[in-house]
Amino acid sequence: MAASATLKSNDPNARLTEALCTSLRRRQIVGSLNVALATAALIQNVVRSARYSTIDELLGLIKSIGKKLIDANPKELAATNIIRRILRLIREEYRAAAAAHIISAPPSAPETPFLGPTTPGLSAPSNHYLSTATDFQFFPSTAQLSRQTSLSNFVAMRHSRAQLERSGSLVDMQLSQSTNSLFTRHNNIPETPGINRVDSEEFMKHSAKLKPVLIQAIEEVVGELETTHEDVAKGAKEHIHSSEIILTMGHSKTVEAFLKQGYRDRKFTVVVAESAPSYLGHSLAHSLSSHGIPTILIPDSSIHAILPRVTKVILGAHAVLANGGLFALSGSLACALAAKTHSKPVVITTGQFKFAPAWNLYHDYAAVDFQGPGSVIGTSGNGGGGGKEGTEVVDPYFDYIRPELVQLFVTNEGDHSPSYIYRLIKEAYDEEDVEL
Repeated sequence: MAASATLKSNDPNARLTEALCTSLRRRQIVGSLNVALATAALIQNVVRSARYSTIDELLGLIKSIGKKLIDANPKELAATNIIRRILRLIREEYRAAAAAHIISAPPSAPETPFLGPTTPGLSAPSNHYLSTATDFQFFPSTAQLSRQTSLSNFVAMRHSRAQLERSGSLVDMQLSQSTNSLFTRHNNIPETPGINRVDSEEFMKHSAKLKPVLIQAIEEVVGELETTHEDVAKGAKEHIHSSEIILTMGHSKTVEAFLKQGYRDRKFTVVVAESAPSYLGHSLAHSLSSHGIPTILIPDSSIHAILPRVTKVILGAHAVLANGGLFALSGSLACALAAKTHSKPVVITTGQFKFAPAWNLYHDYAAVDFQGPGSVIGTSGNGGGGGKEGTEVVDPYFDYIRPELVQLFVTNEGDHSPSYIYRLIKEAYDEEDVEL
């Protein structure tokens, strides 16, 4: 378990962290992608400039920043998702470096090779695998070692922890048996003669030398975030067919890129609900029509009436939970319910960085982010925030959409059904980071 560490008040990183927390509290940073990029940039700066002598201290420092971001705005799940992702990548890089340290470390007793325990009365021919005269390769060769998955390739190849453990390396198997306590020194485990083990205290003294590798890994995460819209849009041709009528609402950048990419190969019509009270649908309709896509703008009250003519509903997501449910722009729930009534498929386009290890947040009243009533009933009047005194107005930013209302998630890493989201989340984050 990572040691507890915090930033000092005079540390420049502490001021950057407080500035990001203030922006989250005041909603000056809007959108999951913008929040994720800001969080990744902050953590990258911390890894680059913060002083730490062990990996334990670095992990504890990053976790303390994650807790501050949660306190600033618990509804912005993308921030903590990036924190968890980076924590896992740091552990993977540490494991790779520890494996290399085991192979390169000199033997503790070279003059006394370990030949294994002998059994009285048992003798084997010299060419038998049980014979002590046979050269047995305890550790993988250099060629085998070069094929081991590094952290940088881990991000691109999306290897799971189970795949890493099945890579066939004795070193990886020894290290992965105690993933949760990787950085804890076990004094009660007896040393096996002839097998080199990591001296954790000695190795951690040189852990700061991993800084360039860790920074490169975070840069790969940032690059993946920056190309999320383009990566999701690559699958548009497989999901959009000619002469379709597609319904959407709000203004999701992912949906916009998805529709524009699909229109290069297919000709279809888009119906955009205006999404009151934010009226973000107006800006999406303008963007699509300026791109040459036939677009129809309708009021939210006409969604149910037009759905019999619609062939597919495509929506964006603010956050996706482990049970396959999601938070989307207010009004998306009514759209999804109407689609289910008319048996129309609902497709969610989103990046996997929005997948959060949380369940059933819709049971928690505080999980829904509310805004002021001024946009609904006006700002004139003597009521708090606008309107009339004694009138209660519920104006949430997001709706919760249950997993049974969604047919497919189209992500930057492929297409997935709602029932498979939990597996992707389990592979993306370490269990010890679910609760920061």
